[in-house]
Amino acid sequence: MVDLLEVIANDDNKIGEGPIWDEKQQRLLWTDITSSLVYQLDRSGNKTIINRDLVVNGIGLNHDGRLVFSGAGGLFLWSAEGQHECIVSTYDGEHLSFNDMVVGPLGRVYAGTMYWGENGKEKNGKLYMIDAYADVKIVAEGIELSNGLGFSPDEQILYYSDSSARKIFAFDVDVATGILENQRVFVTIPSDEGIPDGMTVDSEGFVWSAQWYGEQVVRYDPEGAVERRIPMPIKQVSAVAFGGPNFSDLYITSAGASWSSDVAPPGHDFSAPNMGGSLYKLPVNVGGKPEYRALFK
Repeated sequence: MVDLLEVIANDDNKIGEGPIWDEKQQRLLWTDITSSLVYQLDRSGNKTIINRDLVVNGIGLNHDGRLVFSGAGGLFLWSAEGQHECIVSTYDGEHLSFNDMVVGPLGRVYAGTMYWGENGKEKNGKLYMIDAYADVKIVAEGIELSNGLGFSPDEQILYYSDSSARKIFAFDVDVATGILENQRVFVTIPSDEGIPDGMTVDSEGFVWSAQWYGEQVVRYDPEGAVERRIPMPIKQVSAVAFGGPNFSDLYITSAGASWSSDVAPPGHDFSAPNMGGSLYKLPVNVGGKPEYRALFK
């Protein structure tokens, strides 16, 4: 399978992230965070830059064709004309610096914050839920570095990566209210491997985790056991998403800018070549599922 891995965009992204497939327009979207760029790749392989203004960490789809962006400035709606509208930027007097996001059942957005204190990472990140009326609720706290999120196919479980803690958590979801309950550890990544970054959940309920520093994508079964490992030719694997006409292609982003951290595996060489920066595509023998769409007016 790895022999089928293909580079489909070699842009030397500093921090390529947030891939998402828009099945209505048959296009892939992703962001290069530190370059403030959002890319679009259509089915014919034509690549364009659609945003040069906002620092975008995560991307979601809105019901009317607009896009939802999460980033250091908050949560935004973006139109094809390049106009952007802030949905929320503060909550209870606190500035919201969002990392990754996901749209859930009934169109609610879940987005996690990350903060760095005087002593580095601190457990004051939170996971927020934002509904169609821009009402905001905190649904999880005590997070170090909020990252990838994904829903199980039956909509009963939300998976959520805390990169610095080396854990993927699972929550039960009350679909009617969107509230999360019964937080538990789904997976703990060993210290000699990478850290969990972006993720997606396939149509069979298996979790695919991009592992920064780990040079791999890992597929976990619903019990948290490793089902397969996909080795990658780069060290900083950042995020994954299913796409293509049948959702049978796995798109994988990576980062070319070396990111030094004390949660890297022992002996990790931050000056080594092949950190990343390209966008990859890999045909796989399982399928993904369409993304939910937000319901912002």
